Amino acid sequence: MQSLRLRSVQMPATTRTAREADKIQSVAIGSDEPRPGRNYDDVARSLVEKVIATGELTRREARDAAWCLWETTPSLASHGPVVTCLIRAAEVSGRNQPFRALASSYMTSYAPDRARIAAIAATLARLAGEMGRPWADLQNDLNLFDVDDGPQNLARLAVERRVSPTEVLTGYGLGAVNAQSGFARHCIAKALEQMRDGNGLQHEARLEWVKTFALQNERELLFQEHGPLVAEALLLPFGNATPDEGVTDKFLAILLRLFGDPRSHPAKWARMREAAAIVRRWLTKQSLRQFLEVVDKSLVDQSPDQRMWRHRRAFWGAVYDRGLIVDAWVVFTPLGAEVARRMFGKEISFATFGRGSVLRGQAVLLLRIGRGVVAEWSHSGKCIIWNDAEAQRAPSLHDTAYDAATLRSPYDAGATLSDPVFAITHGGADRYTWQSRVAEKIHQMTGVRIPQSEYQVR
Repeated sequence: MQSLRLRSVQMPATTRTAREADKIQSVAIGSDEPRPGRNYDDVARSLVEKVIATGELTRREARDAAWCLWETTPSLASHGPVVTCLIRAAEVSGRNQPFRALASSYMTSYAPDRARIAAIAATLARLAGEMGRPWADLQNDLNLFDVDDGPQNLARLAVERRVSPTEVLTGYGLGAVNAQSGFARHCIAKALEQMRDGNGLQHEARLEWVKTFALQNERELLFQEHGPLVAEALLLPFGNATPDEGVTDKFLAILLRLFGDPRSHPAKWARMREAAAIVRRWLTKQSLRQFLEVVDKSLVDQSPDQRMWRHRRAFWGAVYDRGLIVDAWVVFTPLGAEVARRMFGKEISFATFGRGSVLRGQAVLLLRIGRGVVAEWSHSGKCIIWNDAEAQRAPSLHDTAYDAATLRSPYDAGATLSDPVFAITHGGADRYTWQSRVAEKIHQMTGVRIPQSEYQVR
């Protein structure tokens, strides 16, 4: 099959508000829409009877029959003789009305698995060249009435021009298809597939397209069944790369709003496991940043703990860069929770202290490293490492509230690497005392040795 040349279209100079309005309310292109007040179920029954009796349809009946193909009971597409008569009437009419009605019905009710959709599409493709603009141009440029190629080509042009499929059609002079139509729905799905497969826009432009044309008010899906496609279109082009924090934060804000946090709402991500894995990786880094940056805000004076904080940032950043942190979760006081939402957005996930005495603004960073779990306390707290995350008293991640006592070192914690629970204060940071001991423990747990040069403060 010859590749299609996509025509350069001069898009109308309309505002975003006006374009969004076009998605909701369509503009009629002629007297080809269903006539208000008519019972089209009754019309469909009478047309079946007419074909049985006479074997033909008038031009007016053909126009009505177009709106009874798929959405009525009975649906005329399931009656072969009626479809044959409808096609014949459209072909011999010599007028535009039957064609326009058939084309509008096709695009309104489009789905590639509809009964006799291919036969209707083939008829429209044959006749489009005789119908003048915009139909001839749309068929010539986009092969619009090919069941498979039409949506693919329209979607590709919409992505290239960073507009909706409806706006592309408006640019051609066609205003009878809105964003709720079957054709527009399918084109948006095809656009998302193209972006998912890397045949689309740069990352932030892709996010903007999805927010504008696949979502409503940036808060919910325009079509619920597009959920997995939206997540995959936004995430899969990144592959194994982790972009800058400013980029991941923008993507996560939308994704968490739509689907929730996969760490605490895994069922919502069950249909998109590859996308969920990417989000989990980004959230692990974001949780680490939450802990470091939010606690930074609470250290307002030049205390020894704040000077030590630079070393914690360097150390845990080095552990993350080595890919050793499998998962991360933060526990905040109410003050920390407020600061976290202000810094990272209302959609972020974390836990709070339910009971127990903690310092103002204190926090705990929970990490899964190897088979173990780490509780890194801020301020003057300890770093506590349980060898086995499945041990009875080891804290789990992703709870919504924690008793502070359950995150502190148990009575049998020790300072030797052989202890089931290892606990150490953050003393000697400038000499890399605690960092070296924790690095040794991590080496014992994972087999990966992190040299001091990787967590040295520069």
